Amino acid sequence: MNPNEAPFRAKFWPTPQLVSQYPEMADEKISKRPSFGVAFQGGGNRAAPATLGQIRALHDLGWIGDVRYMSAISGGSWTAIPYTYLKTGPTVTASVEAEARFLGQSYSPQEVARYLPALARDPEGNVARMLFPDTSMLAAISDGAVRNRMIRAWLRGRFDEAFSEVLEEIYLAPFGLGRSDPAQPDSLFTWREDDLDHIRQSGRDLEGIKVHIVERDRPYLIVGGVLLTRRTNIRAQHKFRSEMTPLYSGVPRALLGDKTKRLVGGGFVESHGYDHPTRTVIRDAGKTELILVSPQFGNKTDPARLNFSLANVAAVSGAAPVETIVTKPPSAVVLSNFGFPEHFVPIDQKQVPFAKAFARPGEFYQKEWSHGDGGHEDNMGLAPLLARQVENIIVFANSLAPLDKDSIKKCSNLTDTLTQLSALDERDQDHCITKMIGDDIASFFLETPAHGHNKSLRLRETQAAHGNDDLRPLRDLVTVAKDLEDDRLSCKRYDYHPSTAMVGVPYSPTICIAYLGFEPEWIDAVVQAGEAAGEDAKKSIMRTLEVDANGDPGRTSGLGSNGFPHIGTFFDQGLWFINTARARLFALSNLTSWTLKERHAATIREAFSENGLHLR
Repeated sequence: MNPNEAPFRAKFWPTPQLVSQYPEMADEKISKRPSFGVAFQGGGNRAAPATLGQIRALHDLGWIGDVRYMSAISGGSWTAIPYTYLKTGPTVTASVEAEARFLGQSYSPQEVARYLPALARDPEGNVARMLFPDTSMLAAISDGAVRNRMIRAWLRGRFDEAFSEVLEEIYLAPFGLGRSDPAQPDSLFTWREDDLDHIRQSGRDLEGIKVHIVERDRPYLIVGGVLLTRRTNIRAQHKFRSEMTPLYSGVPRALLGDKTKRLVGGGFVESHGYDHPTRTVIRDAGKTELILVSPQFGNKTDPARLNFSLANVAAVSGAAPVETIVTKPPSAVVLSNFGFPEHFVPIDQKQVPFAKAFARPGEFYQKEWSHGDGGHEDNMGLAPLLARQVENIIVFANSLAPLDKDSIKKCSNLTDTLTQLSALDERDQDHCITKMIGDDIASFFLETPAHGHNKSLRLRETQAAHGNDDLRPLRDLVTVAKDLEDDRLSCKRYDYHPSTAMVGVPYSPTICIAYLGFEPEWIDAVVQAGEAAGEDAKKSIMRTLEVDANGDPGRTSGLGSNGFPHIGTFFDQGLWFINTARARLFALSNLTSWTLKERHAATIREAFSENGLHLR
């Protein structure tokens, strides 16, 4: 045992099969809300401002109070986490002002045109400070330079906590959710004051440690991550979806091993107990508690290193570099310890206090598992909502690339000529998945090269027409793609049939997929308003929005950009890793607000009404 920390208790829940069994449903503020969830796709500094605009629109529409669940991945979580944990002020007025300041206001296309040129030619940041005041989320996102922060974290010996520390500085510290001094211990988090009282009574030493609770009336947050069973040559079969929430965190699916009953997963532990191995399991009256201890190695040099913080949640969900930079041998052996998340995952099975080489067959040994970006398993944030049988879901597909009309046509033709799904060759897969709609959405209909666990959805309207047709998943996908091509919105009733790799029971939700895309009406309004301000203003706007003289999508500006609004997940500005021009952040957050309110709200309202949810 590590003498730096005494054993403490934490609740453990086996993965629920029914929505009523999820711990948050004991809270009437959640259980009495309609069965309504919103999911925000990942995508770094594209997803963060897009999510901000969409949350702001949910407030403007008056829908946010009806949302039971908010699911977010990667960059979407970088906004959703501080939104959920935003502190309340000392007075009602201060509390309202803090929320308004965080969200910012929605600007009309004409107002956007007024400010874009000023933002683009504002090297001193004076205009940005007016539009992005301190403690606004746009101000935090616009301060997204990572490189120098990573170097400083490495030099301080933070190692696998380095990326967490960087995201904490950028996205959490401005809202009182980070450390003001790197020497301070990492904080913890939970749901409500009652849950904080339980942590205080658990035997955990909280001296000098902040524990953040959800102070405002918020939807229940679920942040997606991935547990990796390998560090090199990672494929779809080595990635397993994890969930991090205010009350609990864990891997829903139990992963079986040859020499142990269970390697990891199959349930959730209180989030404050994540990153600690199990010493003893206590079962009483159908409830399970774990006695958790410090691992053999882990916090001897830093007693607070194993505090599972909101920064860790953001880093796990947004750890795309794990697979894009540090997973190629031989560099992975070294680089995986230089900034990217690794955690001990408690299970309801005793773990022996020594390394694998000394464990007897049948014993579970301590192991620090690598974690990867949530987008590498479910970049839509849809899976946890399906597992909880949410009846009405909006998926904000804040996509990296526009829909490809030629591929939609080619894939549609394939459904008339193919006889079985297995006949799709690599070229066909490229058209029907990667180019047509991207494999994030496609993975919920059929198996893709990058995702093997999600396939679970079938359009209810095609059941009579195709029965158990082998091509039905592809036909359904094409149907959705055509909807999105026409309106960038697809509202459909589905049958959900979880595979053995997923969690949940069959049911029939209504899902509205809102696809981020080029909006000619909004673009034209912004450009025309800019033209009225003069030729220079118009040219500046066209450069920011990447449109040509006809107002059509034009050039792409960054290494990772597919043209506005599909700005790069990373490297949108040359070699800057996570950094985006203020003008583009401002434009994107206002585009997504406008799109939900002006283009999609009426259709979503009607679709959900048919399923029993009546929105304002």
